[in-house]
Amino acid sequence: MIYDAIVVGSGPGGGIAAYSLATQGLKVALVEAGRRLIPGRDYGRDMPPLDLLAKRLTEGKGGGFDSAWDYREQDHFTPVGDRPAHGLVKALGGRSLCWAGHSLRFGPQDFEKWPISYGEVAPYYSRAERFMGVYGYKDGLSNLPDGEYLAPVPMRAGESLLRRGVSKLKKQGLAMDFIALRKAMVTSKHSSGRAICQYCGNCGGCPIDSKYTSANTPIPLALKTGNLTVFTNSTMIRILMGREANRVSGIEYESADGPIEKLEGKTLVLACSAIETARMLLAGNMANSSGQVGRNLTSHFGITVLGMFPELARRNRSDDAGTAYYHSLLTGLYWDKPNVNFEGTYQVQCGSGLPPQRLFYRAEKGFGAAFKQELLRKNVCHAGMNMQGSLLVSHRKYIDLDPARRDKHGTPFPRIHLHYEDSDLAMAQDCVNTCEEIIRAGKGSVLSSPGKVRNEDLVIDQNHWVGTTKMGADPKRSVVNTDSQSHDIPNLFIGDASVFPDYPEKNPTLTNIALSWRMAERLADKLRKKEI
Repeated sequence: MIYDAIVVGSGPGGGIAAYSLATQGLKVALVEAGRRLIPGRDYGRDMPPLDLLAKRLTEGKGGGFDSAWDYREQDHFTPVGDRPAHGLVKALGGRSLCWAGHSLRFGPQDFEKWPISYGEVAPYYSRAERFMGVYGYKDGLSNLPDGEYLAPVPMRAGESLLRRGVSKLKKQGLAMDFIALRKAMVTSKHSSGRAICQYCGNCGGCPIDSKYTSANTPIPLALKTGNLTVFTNSTMIRILMGREANRVSGIEYESADGPIEKLEGKTLVLACSAIETARMLLAGNMANSSGQVGRNLTSHFGITVLGMFPELARRNRSDDAGTAYYHSLLTGLYWDKPNVNFEGTYQVQCGSGLPPQRLFYRAEKGFGAAFKQELLRKNVCHAGMNMQGSLLVSHRKYIDLDPARRDKHGTPFPRIHLHYEDSDLAMAQDCVNTCEEIIRAGKGSVLSSPGKVRNEDLVIDQNHWVGTTKMGADPKRSVVNTDSQSHDIPNLFIGDASVFPDYPEKNPTLTNIALSWRMAERLADKLRKKEI
């Protein structure tokens, strides 16, 4: 059989691409290297806490709660430089199984360096929010546009005190805002039929499938059309080129049973992640006449400051359950007036209190009853602030192939080159200073802070890599066009966040889904018009 489209990768971008293509009547093959994981069985098991901890320890796992993150790959890339990391989950749904659900639109200013505008993407944001079931408040911010939301989830007590500090600083003329987060979790009846969130806090492995994933919403709906065939436990080995110049004919993959097999398709959509998509294109020496495959690599990076608010000690801490740890967001920094010391900006994800899954503050020293009481008190009274900054794009951050290491199929491992620069350090220092100022303005004290930021204090977000198949109008300076279609190979499309040509401080997943949905509609239209 020759499929209309082969989609490789079932994460946020691949899942929605398969759904869109199948519902438009195309025959689609969805290829996923991993198996299907069952919520409540493979992760999110409902057991007494100590029994679950004992069970996990016997399984060789750390921590006291199950997460889909337990299934991430190990030793699958080569790090170069400043501690790069790469989150890769081989399972149906990919990293949508373990994402935190944060669903933020990029704003009009964020699209100013893109070849497409916010207005072109906005209808797909709206469609995605309705489809996914995103909750939130409408906050009326200029560069974090409101969306179409389910019932919101409020801040916790400690975060409201951070907001008190922000309000005081705003009155002094500082530009910033503090809002409740927006997440793709069902808080009221939704068309997907997913269960309403029970606020257990285990969003990295939602046991009742309340959180949106590719595995629980778009893929099942696509299967119902009869147009989608899913190949699980099937690892793409290489991309096959056809007899006609510059045309993909299909892929080779290792099936669940072991033999190497082929899939033929009229078009190919790569949605393997910014690291793996670039790796496969580099390994095949294709779609790279611009020399930009693997370049323009960026992600988010972070640093954490904790505040202490003793006035929270006597509150009812049973209300601290919720949708994971982070319920709030410090945003609006340097949108209108850039900081002269660094490029881009950052946001700060904020949480507080004593969520049921873990203690966020664990640096207390000692033992015995007094130690336990003090550890509990500080967790009850704390508020955490974690920076999410846009990493400077430069020639020192990129993907290439490791000449010395290969997987079992002979494909070179990807090397991730990460080197923090002065701009990155200056941004982190500004964030630390700002967070400390907010805590004190909110009548708290700083519980934990790096103080003067060092390179080794910075932590890369291993799940937010983007940029390695940059979108652009000029084939000499970009990999794909404004439809996420390869400049070099007309029937090759990209459905993951590697197409981002510029990266703000905001989480990437909602934009990835919106762009992939848009790409799939254009792919189907081009097929109907016989343009590819």
